[in-house]
Amino acid sequence: MNSRWPRSRDEDSGRDGGKNTRTPVLGERGISAGADVGLGITGDQNQVTADGDVVSGNKYETNTTTEHHYHAAVAAAAGASSTALPPRVDRQQQAELILVGPLNTEVLAPVLRRADTLLPIDPGQAARLYGDIASDLHATGFHGHAAVMQGKQMAALQAAGHIVGAMETAASLAVASLRAGDYDRALFLARDVANLALKSAEAGEPRADGARRIAELLQAAADSLLHPLGELDGLREVLSAGSAGQDPAYRPVLVLLLAEQVLAVDPNSVCELDALVSEAISTLDNGGDDGDHTLLRLRLVRAHYDPAERHALHQQARRHRIANRPAAMVFAREARRLAEEGKADAAVEAYRDAVDAGIRADLPQDAADWLYSIRSINAWYGPWPGDIDDEHRLAQALRATGTGRLLVRARHPREQALSAVVRQRPREAITAAQRWLVDTVATGDWTGELEALRFLADLYRDNTEAGLAAVYYQRAGEAKAAKKLAATSGDTLLPLGPLQGVPWRVSRARAAQLEAQADILDDDAAVALLGELVDMARRLLSGDLADSPQRHLLHQVLRSACTLAPRGTAEQASQVLADIVDLKKTDRGATWLAIADRHPRLALQAVTKLFDDAERGTPDAMEALGESRCVRILTLPSSTLTAAEQTACRTRLAALADDNKYPAVLALSQVIPDHPTVRAAALEALDRILSRPVPDPYNTSMGDQLANDTLLVRELDESGRRRCADRLMEIASDRREIADARRSALTGLRNLAMDLPRADRAAIYHQAKPFVLGEQDGSHLDSEMTGTPHPLSWARISFGTASLRGPALKVAHVAAELDDEHHWVRENAVALLRTDVPSDVGDAARVLAYLPSQIALSVDPALLATHHNRIVRQAGAFLAVSHADQHPRTIRRLAEDPDHTVRRTLAEVAELRMKEGPVHPVVREVLERLAEDVRASVRHAAVAAIRAS
Repeated sequence: MNSRWPRSRDEDSGRDGGKNTRTPVLGERGISAGADVGLGITGDQNQVTADGDVVSGNKYETNTTTEHHYHAAVAAAAGASSTALPPRVDRQQQAELILVGPLNTEVLAPVLRRADTLLPIDPGQAARLYGDIASDLHATGFHGHAAVMQGKQMAALQAAGHIVGAMETAASLAVASLRAGDYDRALFLARDVANLALKSAEAGEPRADGARRIAELLQAAADSLLHPLGELDGLREVLSAGSAGQDPAYRPVLVLLLAEQVLAVDPNSVCELDALVSEAISTLDNGGDDGDHTLLRLRLVRAHYDPAERHALHQQARRHRIANRPAAMVFAREARRLAEEGKADAAVEAYRDAVDAGIRADLPQDAADWLYSIRSINAWYGPWPGDIDDEHRLAQALRATGTGRLLVRARHPREQALSAVVRQRPREAITAAQRWLVDTVATGDWTGELEALRFLADLYRDNTEAGLAAVYYQRAGEAKAAKKLAATSGDTLLPLGPLQGVPWRVSRARAAQLEAQADILDDDAAVALLGELVDMARRLLSGDLADSPQRHLLHQVLRSACTLAPRGTAEQASQVLADIVDLKKTDRGATWLAIADRHPRLALQAVTKLFDDAERGTPDAMEALGESRCVRILTLPSSTLTAAEQTACRTRLAALADDNKYPAVLALSQVIPDHPTVRAAALEALDRILSRPVPDPYNTSMGDQLANDTLLVRELDESGRRRCADRLMEIASDRREIADARRSALTGLRNLAMDLPRADRAAIYHQAKPFVLGEQDGSHLDSEMTGTPHPLSWARISFGTASLRGPALKVAHVAAELDDEHHWVRENAVALLRTDVPSDVGDAARVLAYLPSQIALSVDPALLATHHNRIVRQAGAFLAVSHADQHPRTIRRLAEDPDHTVRRTLAEVAELRMKEGPVHPVVREVLERLAEDVRASVRHAAVAAIRAS
């Protein structure tokens, strides 16, 4: 196969009358060695087909810059002539080049042989030849081959004694590699630069100081731009310590890399780089190298914080004073800014301008990204169009027309990040994801930016950097992920930015995180943030703040305000009750009870709000009616409600129960057990249990109310309770029932067993033993409905465990009467702690906590305190405080438990024991420590316990 190297650019320019030799205007691409070289092919009568082929037609630019190698000075010193590709693509010729290889062409092969021959005798001349070859290869897009030639060039320069020259070449290549996203090569070259700078210093070369400065710049750039946590202070300090007159010509490129990285990682601090950015702009304005639109991109960075610069750039783009390629970037960056500010209509129009300019400049990939950004803006801000996927289909069609991009990398950072995750290389994945984020910000790809933010947040979350993960989740608007991260971060308070003055999605994510971490806030912060939430709620309700079409931000702000309301002042809590939640259903029944506990003078207002919500059928309020706090407020004499107010509330509860509101009936059975409505409901419950149909293998119902019905049956006579217990045991023993129904029957049996005669309890105890031992496991549809679902199943549903051991153990515990029976329960509870079924472990822990005192003495709380299950540790706290004189060290250990619920249980049990009489001094010691706990709930429980003494 014979392949000829194509005509030089100069030859082709002569053929077309010099049409391609015009001076490029700001932002346009010129193909010249040492600047922004690449396969930039522009012909007079070329156009691209749908498959990317070039055919005869109108002028069309078919490719864009790939890498940026600053080697013009070396090539010029060698006095070599350029042999770049002509501005036309011959596919046959291109195929031959690929198959034969660019180094085997009849143009470059003789030059390479001559350079190899000269290397031992004249390394200086060989270095110049290697540089010529590398320059031509870069100009035609063969960057891998060019890198090989540049390595040979550096070796030849060293052999010729030009150590500083070799180092400068390596430094230019390192900067180009950093800019192209080829970090592996950049690191390799940075190490070479450091070694060569050391050699030049040892050799006493006159330019050794400059070499040391270059090595310092490259090392700082590599360390900062590739830092997994985004630490950029090193490069900032090194650049600030120099100046444009002292540093190499690529200093503006390093400033650009730093500024765009800061803009992507910490946009609020990019204005601190104004001195560096302005100096770099001035340098390029005075004729410096503007490869890949460095000047334009620096001006876009300054436009982020300088409205005058932003206006000037936008005016130039609108008046067509800059070419389509840079104009597209200007429009896209303006659209991204408008989208962040919530100006949806203006952002969509700016993105449409960017798409128009991008298509004209042969940037179909970026134009498709901008179409997706339009779709995201419509989704985030609304109003939703009739077909929200129209931009998606347009983008898919556009991407089929070519591969042109504003920033073409050695390897696309998104693909590199995903590959690194699959290969379990988190550091590499984070570095690539940071580059991905920077590129999306630089090109104004808003959808890609949000995707990169989510990706980075997930990486930081999975690699124990919860603080950074929280920041990125907030910026991405991932409210659910931010809330979940906060809930799993223990007592660590994650960083929280301002709630207002940011896009609504960011405000929502921060409010969600605040809701999850409300218990960690100190009292002053809670009061301040609650006031801000109340103000936001009012502004959202009045339409002064931007929100999603479904008002996601308003709903989240109301939830967060309700969560913080008990922590605020009485005035703030009253505002939440009266001024805010009246305008919107919030489903926060537990909040009203918490306000009543914390602010007794608001108890009537809070309970009234609870009943108002319940009468509207709010499920959360209906459930809260049966809570022990609500029952205490309605029944026990206290300073919260007067007797007349309690009577009025009980009347409203009875009215709810009369309306056949089942949760209200359950609550009424605790408040007024002998009420006629309760009696009638109990008879209906008994009838439902006794008349339950036999299992049908072809028709299975879920979510029956067996356990709740037994709470009502308890109010009937002994005969009714006995008949109900017998029927429940039949249901629990029937393997034709599903496991959920059998567990519900065992739970109901436990509710009844404590009110049955001794003989009946003994029978229930013996009937429960086979269940505890696992002999009754195995229910209908266990393989389909219980356990962990198959990860590839489409439904992926589970209705709990198939085990019945835990509920049966609780039944045996309630039914046990003799010491031998209690010992048997204790032994099986301890055995159940070693199972891998969390619900069974929790049931066993609760049984151990409530064993008779003389039996519980044989259970060592120190062993429970080391268990991985928090419920087991809570049981350990219960037992340790109950026998504080024997377990002082365990109590101190539990007071430092990482789970706040364990510490709170310790304080609550201490309060119970203090009400019974004097306690061991270690209990008071621990309470004083818990009174200073980071968690507000723990502090309040400890203070209440101290007051109880």
